Amino acid sequence: MSEAAPAPRPTRRSRHLRTAAWVLLCLGLVAVAIPLAKEVPAMVEAVRNGDPLWAAAAAVLAASGYFAAALSLRACAPGPLPFLRTTRVQLAASFTGTVTPASVGSLALNVRYLSKRGMSTALATGTVALQSVVQATTHVVLLALLVALGAGHETTTKTPGWERWVLVAVLVLLVASAIAVLASTRLRARLATVFRDDVLPAIRHLSTLLTNPRRLALAVAGAAGTTLSSALTMWACLLAFGQPSRPVAAAFTTMVAGTLASAAPTPGGVGAVEAALVAGLVSFGVPTAVAVPTVLFYRVVTTWVPVMLGSFQLRSLSRAGAV
Repeated sequence: MSEAAPAPRPTRRSRHLRTAAWVLLCLGLVAVAIPLAKEVPAMVEAVRNGDPLWAAAAAVLAASGYFAAALSLRACAPGPLPFLRTTRVQLAASFTGTVTPASVGSLALNVRYLSKRGMSTALATGTVALQSVVQATTHVVLLALLVALGAGHETTTKTPGWERWVLVAVLVLLVASAIAVLASTRLRARLATVFRDDVLPAIRHLSTLLTNPRRLALAVAGAAGTTLSSALTMWACLLAFGQPSRPVAAAFTTMVAGTLASAAPTPGGVGAVEAALVAGLVSFGVPTAVAVPTVLFYRVVTTWVPVMLGSFQLRSLSRAGAV
C-alpha cells in the first residue's frame, strides 16, 4: 500500500490546543499532589531506600505494553502492518489518548494510521473497534478470574473486603445505563449511530477473526499482554520501594484503576486513577507513605514518560505521512 504525502505543519490553533491540553494535565497533577503533601517526608525516605534495579524493570515492563498493543492491532487488521511502525503509533497514541477523555484520541489515531495504510474509513473503524472489543473483553475476563480465583487468597497482607463490591458496582452501572438509554430519545439515537458505525463493523470483522485461530490467539495474547504489563509494572514498582511480593494486589489494583481510567471524564484519568491506585494498595495493607510514591512512580513510567515520548513520535509519524 502506498504511503500518503507528508502531513502539513500544525496550525497555530492546533498548537494552542496542544498547549492547553498540557496545562490541564499539569493542573490535574497539582490537584492530585496537594492532598498528598503531608506524605512528602515519608515519600522521600521511601525513594531513598528504593531498589533501582526493580525501578528499571518497571520501566521495561511498562514499555512491553506498547508491543503487546501493536501485536493485537496487527492481528485484528485484515492486511499486514509493519510491527515497529505500529508500535510507534501505539506510543504516539499514549499522547493523543491522554490529552482527550476516555482515550478517544488514541482510537482516532489508530483509525487515521490504518486509513493511511490504504484502508477505507469503514474498514479502519471496524478494525479499531474490533481491537477495542477484544481488549475490553479480555480485560473483564482477567478481572473476573482474578476476583474469583486470586483476590480471596492473598496471604501476605490483609485482604480487602471491597473486591466483590466492584462487580456489584459494575452491574449497577450497567443497569442504570440501560435505564437511561431506554428513557432518553437522544441517547437511543446516539446508541443506534454507535451501533451502526462501530459495533456492526466490529461484528463483521469478528466473524473473520473467529475463523482464523492464529489471528484470534494473537489478538487475545496482545490484549492480555497490555493488561498484564500494567499489573507487572505495578508489582515491580512495589518491589522497588521495598514491599513484599504482592502480585495479586498489583494486578487487581491496576485492573480496577484501568477500568476507571477508561470511564473517567478527565484526560488520562488524572486524579481519579491516582486516587484509585493509592486506595487499592492501601486496602491491601501497603502503608500510605509507600503507596503514594509507588503510585506516582508507576504513573511516571506508564503515563507521563510515554506521553512525552509519544508527542515526539506523533510529530515524526506525521512528518512521514504515517498518520
